[in-house]
Parts: sequence; structure tokens; C-alpha cells
Amino acid sequence: MNARSDFVFAAPPPAGLFGKLARYRQRYGTVHALARFAATKVPGIWPVIGPAVTRGYRERWKRKEGVKLLNLGGGGNIIEGALTADLDPRADTYMNLARTLPFADASIDLIFTEEFIEHISKADAAIMLRECHRVLKPGGALRIATPDLDWLGASVSAGIIPCDLVNSTFYEHGHRYIYSRAEMLSALALAGFSDARHSTYKDPASELGFLDSHADRFNHDPLLSQYVEARRSE
Repeated sequence: MNARSDFVFAAPPPAGLFGKLARYRQRYGTVHALARFAATKVPGIWPVIGPAVTRGYRERWKRKEGVKLLNLGGGGNIIEGALTADLDPRADTYMNLARTLPFADASIDLIFTEEFIEHISKADAAIMLRECHRVLKPGGALRIATPDLDWLGASVSAGIIPCDLVNSTFYEHGHRYIYSRAEMLSALALAGFSDARHSTYKDPASELGFLDSHADRFNHDPLLSQYVEARRSE
């Protein structure tokens, strides 16, 4: 399985309303494209119409041949060939990631989730991780990027970063739970993963490390985050 050659980030949409609608109509179909646009203007309607409007695209994706990669919580950071799932209307499909995922057992090859798990409660994250374990095929890989509590604590104590950055990480951006490295590994073990390990930003030895992009997109030190990988072993 060579994910690096199969998946690339989608190009930015064309400028202008009509160019954007044409791009999304080609990708999703007319109804999905128009509903997606409307939801960016009136966010309250998306939880009502999003599940039904985006189901068709998701089902078509599930029937496609080839490697199945889920991009969970990716928002508008779309990966060509993958399925980006989120509550955000810019994603490929509406999905509450703290509920049962709409995929069969052992049906997904790879899962990537970057800077998302900290946006949900620890209890909801436990549900998501168990669901990731359930839907992954034996040997399938999961890669998580999330703020690193150990690095934040050590860096503020050493005077490397300001206290304001620590408080921003905890209380801004909609964050709910920041993990230490040990706690992240423990959460994965409780979800059924037996071989979780820490990686690095854009780790060349990682099957999914080439997808890391948050530090570049938001201009922050990659060390602010921890990068963890695990495989389903059974």
C-alpha cells in the first residue's frame, strides 16, 4: 500500500462564486454543492440538511476501488481520493465523529486526523478512537496530530514559550482536552490499539506523515504538537 502516491491535497477552489460552485458541482453534484454553499452562509441549517445531502457522495466513495483513507475532522482541508468527514460544511461528508461511524467493520485502510481530537471531550474522543479501531482493516494505520501537553509545560517552564501560548492552547480555538504523550498512548490502548508510538512532523518513515500540514498552514512550531501512530493488530 503506497498512500503517498495515491493521495494529494485538493487544489484551492477558483476565485469567484461561480467558479467555486462549478468546482463543487463537479465534485459533489448540484444539490450537494448548493446546500454546502448555503450552509457556509447560514451554519444553523447544516446539522439539519447535511446528513442527507452528503450521504450520496459518501456512499459513492465507499464503492470506489482502491485504498480507503479517512480524513477525520479535516474541515476544508480536502485530500483528493480520501473522504474528509466533519461537521464542517466544507468537508466531503457531514459526520458526527463522536458517534458510530457509518462504515462496516474492517472496511478502511488508513485514518488520518490532524488537530481535531482536542476539539472534543475526552469521553467523545474515546468513542471516536474505538470506532477507528473497529472500522480499520487488520494492519490498518491511524495517525493523530494534536497539541503536546508535555512540550507546552516543559517549554513554558524553560522560558522558551510565553505563558500566553499555553493559555491560548487550552482556552481558545474551541479546544476541549489537551493530551500528554502518556495520556494519548493510554487512550489508544483503551480503544484496542496495541502498538501505538510517537512519530514526528512529516516523518519520512511514516505511511501517513506526508499528510501533516497544520504547522505550515498556521505557521506554528511543529513541536507544539505530538504525532502518534497506531495499527489495528487483529
